Amino acid sequence: MNFFQKIFGGAKRQPEKEADDHFAEYRRELEQLNLSTLDDLENLVTPLIRDATKMVVKKPVSPPENMQLKSHFGGQPYFEAGEAWPVSGNGTPMSFIFQIFNTGNINLPDEVGLIQFYYDFEVYPWDTEDDGWLVKMYPAVNKNKMISVERPQGLDTPKYCDIEFVAIKSLPDWDGISVYSDPASKLSCILNDDEPWGAYKEVASKHVGDQDLRSQIGGYPIWLQGENTPKNSKGDYMKLLFQVDSESNADIMWGDGGLVYVFYNPDDIKITGFILQSL
Repeated sequence: MNFFQKIFGGAKRQPEKEADDHFAEYRRELEQLNLSTLDDLENLVTPLIRDATKMVVKKPVSPPENMQLKSHFGGQPYFEAGEAWPVSGNGTPMSFIFQIFNTGNINLPDEVGLIQFYYDFEVYPWDTEDDGWLVKMYPAVNKNKMISVERPQGLDTPKYCDIEFVAIKSLPDWDGISVYSDPASKLSCILNDDEPWGAYKEVASKHVGDQDLRSQIGGYPIWLQGENTPKNSKGDYMKLLFQVDSESNADIMWGDGGLVYVFYNPDDIKITGFILQSL
């Protein structure tokens, strides 16, 4: 029994026939490109590899005195003179989630010296157009401008968690590979019509390891509920700035065990896209 029989059952043959027709079309397309083997798939996939940084959120500890100048979840964020605590459009103070200083080796864009993320759990935004989320960027940090801003009343005091940064390699997941290489997606399908994703996952695992859900800077998104990369005004796909998993150490839960994805426009770093996916 092949993949489509498992999904649709033996009684209804139309979905299986449509799948067979698609696979026949894929084979014709790939024959014209002289693509037919697992080695061909690997040759399509390896040029897509990007550097990325895995964020390991450590167990909560007492905040250090200089926490405003450290990368961390929770605690006190960095502020400069003239700034106030971020609020949503309705005036509700947002929760500070994390901040990351760009050390030059954690796959943040060069234009970013410090990045912060705020979220309003009362509003609970799910998409770019929703109110209640904020990516705050500083091109550089100036200790002489640094001030302390008191946490607004009504916001819980979050746990302070340091971040360990781990260099990794990244490839699109199965849901996203067709965005970056349609031939790779189609070739994987015809290499194993019982499990169309199987050949691609084999190649991806060989070069970047398991594509587990995780908090990550740069690279490609690992989707919980399917590919949904936003596009810029030109119709080009935006690049992943970071994704944040539900992190138990920091007491962060996105919906029911979900993830937050934030993207940026390489032509204008200030233009960002936001997506929350949950189980």
